[in-house]
Amino acid sequence: MGFGARGPVGALLGGCHPGRPRATRSGRARELLTELMPALLAAFARQREPEAALARFDSLLNRLSAGVNFLSTLHRNPKLLDRMAGLLGAAPQLADHLARRPVALEGLLTGAAIEAQPLASLPALVREARDLDEALEAARRLVTERNFEVDAALLEGAMDADAAGLRRSAIADAAISALLPAVQADFARRFGKVADGGLAVIALGKLGGREMLPASDLDLILVYDHAEDAGGSEGGARSLAPSEYFIRLAQQVVAALTAPGAEGRAYEVDMRLRPSGNKGPLAVRLSAFARYHAEEAWTWERMALSRARSVAGPAALCRRVTEVLREALTTPRDVAKVLEDARSMRARMLRELPGDGPWDLKARPGGLVEVEFIAQALSVAHAPTDARLLRGTTREVLAALGRAGLLEEREAATLIQAERLWRTLLALLRLTVGKLRDGAPPAPVEEALRRSAAMLVHHDLPDFAALTRVVEDHAGAVRASFERRIGAPG
Repeated sequence: MGFGARGPVGALLGGCHPGRPRATRSGRARELLTELMPALLAAFARQREPEAALARFDSLLNRLSAGVNFLSTLHRNPKLLDRMAGLLGAAPQLADHLARRPVALEGLLTGAAIEAQPLASLPALVREARDLDEALEAARRLVTERNFEVDAALLEGAMDADAAGLRRSAIADAAISALLPAVQADFARRFGKVADGGLAVIALGKLGGREMLPASDLDLILVYDHAEDAGGSEGGARSLAPSEYFIRLAQQVVAALTAPGAEGRAYEVDMRLRPSGNKGPLAVRLSAFARYHAEEAWTWERMALSRARSVAGPAALCRRVTEVLREALTTPRDVAKVLEDARSMRARMLRELPGDGPWDLKARPGGLVEVEFIAQALSVAHAPTDARLLRGTTREVLAALGRAGLLEEREAATLIQAERLWRTLLALLRLTVGKLRDGAPPAPVEEALRRSAAMLVHHDLPDFAALTRVVEDHAGAVRASFERRIGAPG
């Protein structure tokens, strides 16, 4: 089968049959493993790096407290054995999660349905936690497990990119909504509260558009407000001025989402889209936020704002935030200037941050960035006369532009398909090889890419060359639309 005698096969056989791992201490577990071994080795031999995949399985066995139930499940379900071997062989990120948390196999191997409310139990876990650290650990665990379920379903073709993006975004929304009150309560114990004060979390980027990919950052802006006559915070061991209070609270919110734990980090957070970028305060008062976008914001900031939405905070404050966002995006603009700014910005990106080859599907000419630019620039330019263009999600914006006559219907449909193709392939690449530069990827990865792309374009893609032609055709169509609607980026 191609395994080296001194490699993971030898380690697996030499360790499991004497019962050194806890999972194989019982005679029944060793008997099951013996019966499974031919099928198990055959399943792993089909992977692109069979010895590495088998070593991950060995690591997984060493982490299980008992192996009879696990091995019995595999013994009864040979297809599940192939499924597990495929995940361990094709997707190192998912394999590492399985090795760290073998309990995740329970839902995977039993085919458990993905929950309608992905983090429904988290608010109760946060309330019952003894302290903030315990609440954060519960959130990290659930976020990791739920995202693992989504990633596995996408990799196996059981979920498409649209559904996966919506699900990942719902997971992030739920995590932020559950953790914000816990962080605020912990902060208030030390610094009290500001009169009529509140903090709202605005999501932008992939989270704002409900299009999250594996390992997507959270693009956030934190906005606060308080009573006009509010003085320092009251009720804590130390009083803080309102602006300092909310800036420090914002730091705690970001830290809660990004702090590492046993499950790693729940998320990375990007705050560069806040007013004045990295030079601005971490949290901004709502009135200052509104004034900035009315008087100072650049076109690219308004384009980013076209995907913004409130995801957590007091209901009244979130409603006011939504009103401010809508006002910022419906203020009349010079259409020609908006489009020229977008063209110039894309030209600068191509000069300073060029794509890393034709399979850099985000940054390459005609890639995901250019589809998003078309949707955002046209919606910002024309939303003042047609607010129905403010849809947030890129594919919905493109469809609205087609209905409004700002894109030809066929053109809109082509852009929607290209955007969906880019997200699908990017997600699969992130879960498997990371980046693809030269040549075809390993066979299991290529198969997953071709299968998913074929479902989108509605015809078979028999080899990697056929997939490459589909990618180039869609990139060409996107670039042609970009030049027609916005201008040639140079």
